[in-house]
Amino acid sequence: MEQKPIPMTGAEKRRTARISQILDAAALCFVEMGFHRAGMAKIAARAKMSPGHIYHYFESKEAIIAAIVDRESAKAAERFAELDAVDSNELASVMTERAIQSIEEKTDILQSALNMEMLAECQRNPEIACIIQRHDKYIRDQLTHLIGNKIGLDLAEARTDMMMVQFSGLANRLLRNPDMDLSSMIALMRQTMQSILTPDTIGDHV
Repeated sequence: MEQKPIPMTGAEKRRTARISQILDAAALCFVEMGFHRAGMAKIAARAKMSPGHIYHYFESKEAIIAAIVDRESAKAAERFAELDAVDSNELASVMTERAIQSIEEKTDILQSALNMEMLAECQRNPEIACIIQRHDKYIRDQLTHLIGNKIGLDLAEARTDMMMVQFSGLANRLLRNPDMDLSSMIALMRQTMQSILTPDTIGDHV
């Protein structure tokens, strides 16, 4: 029998809400000011807390970045669990349509801008690089599982990397060209996704 999650206490709910408040404020500060200019005092001001209150939860900006990444990983885990429950014969179609929906709604624009800032910081900060690489490996492993084990396609890792290149590239273009004709791009994106997630003779050309 599946166990029901234990409800959080009032104190736990308040702590969770405060942490989310800090992470949301930090993400906005990192995007608007850059990692180096967004000090703890500015993050505290955006979160409407004192700097001492921020340090009660996080000892450094690196710890905040790690928490932001962990939060994204938790959200991704929920999405992957939903996809893993989809019938294997329908999975490619479902993955394609969910990807298109996220593009249409521009749901990842802020996250994409934050990712760009953190990637830049990776070149200077090995700790941030390890955090980002760990998250990236988790996403790759989950996609590779869906593509290779669930859909049953060969070259699952290559297909995964190509899919991730496609999305990171499109996010980059949206940040640089917010007036991009998304409707045309979406039509091409659907074709590309279908190609990546369809059995073919790709192995003959490698």
